[in-house]
Amino acid sequence: MATDDDAGELATVTNRRTDEMKHDRTRAAVTRQIKGMGASLYEVGIRHPELGMMNREWSAEDIMKSLEWLKRENLNGCDIYIRPARSAPSRLILIDDLTLGTLGRLQAGPYPAAVTVQTSPGNYQAWVKLDDDAPAAIRREIARHLAREYQGDPNSADSAHYGRLAGFTNRKPEHIDAAGRSPFVLLDSYNGKVTTGAVELKKIAADAVELDQQQGRSMAAHVQQQARNMPQATAAPGSVQELAAWYCATWESLQKQFGAQFDASRADWMAAIAMYRKGYDFHAVADAISSHSPGIQDRKGAAVTDYVTRTAGKAQVWHELRAQGAKFEDVADSLLTLAQERAKGGNPGA
Repeated sequence: MATDDDAGELATVTNRRTDEMKHDRTRAAVTRQIKGMGASLYEVGIRHPELGMMNREWSAEDIMKSLEWLKRENLNGCDIYIRPARSAPSRLILIDDLTLGTLGRLQAGPYPAAVTVQTSPGNYQAWVKLDDDAPAAIRREIARHLAREYQGDPNSADSAHYGRLAGFTNRKPEHIDAAGRSPFVLLDSYNGKVTTGAVELKKIAADAVELDQQQGRSMAAHVQQQARNMPQATAAPGSVQELAAWYCATWESLQKQFGAQFDASRADWMAAIAMYRKGYDFHAVADAISSHSPGIQDRKGAAVTDYVTRTAGKAQVWHELRAQGAKFEDVADSLLTLAQERAKGGNPGA
């Protein structure tokens, strides 16, 4: 039978644990960020500086149970990320690389965020919450719209991008201070509210998706027609020059056909898919893009190599998945991850 002393000891232990939680800033930050995001299921990314990203699909409870392990991984040099799980419906959109000024403009405007996070001094991310779950294509267009509207990072504007998890340090070398310390990722706000402009955002996105699909179908048909003149993949002398001539001619015809609506990156993407269908391998496709995509150095600058690898890698994965009967909308947000995992093995063309 429990005695008064037992009850007193239990109360002391309970109070001690409560007090420990109050002083565990990481636990407090993670609890609040998850509450503000309000997803049914999450993916947590643990990125090792050399081994790459590990992904864990967890419930909110799982995340809290794993905090001590995540702390150790962070201490050992890993960055810790979070996003709504891709396997579950979602209504969250991430805007990355905001300044304090653009964040203030976002919060004062028609699309205030449910959660905002300071990822490093002067740099912020915002999670905007819709009024209900939305398909990946709609979330992707909303992310692009908000990135343009508030000068966010366009390369992070997709339907399933990782954001930082507050309470852990940002391990990027450029953020290490003179004393060798990494800054903590700080939770800036977490009201958890649906953005007031949710209906308007979905309408803007739906119109953009329809226009994008129409343009995509038109460009794809044009490239398919041009592909009839593409030389077959072969090691015969002159084949490289023939492929270069085809690439430049296809590009020129697309520019002429679509004018102001011409999308250079989409042209590279569709040309890459066409080349895979003709039997070219990863290295030939990547070389064609890097050597013959007009103005690529001006368009991509120092990021040319990364852009070429991503484009050729994603197109290769999509070429293979389509042959297996996959639908683009079902795999679009997984293509980059799959291509990166393949490249991480040291053989991007495998």
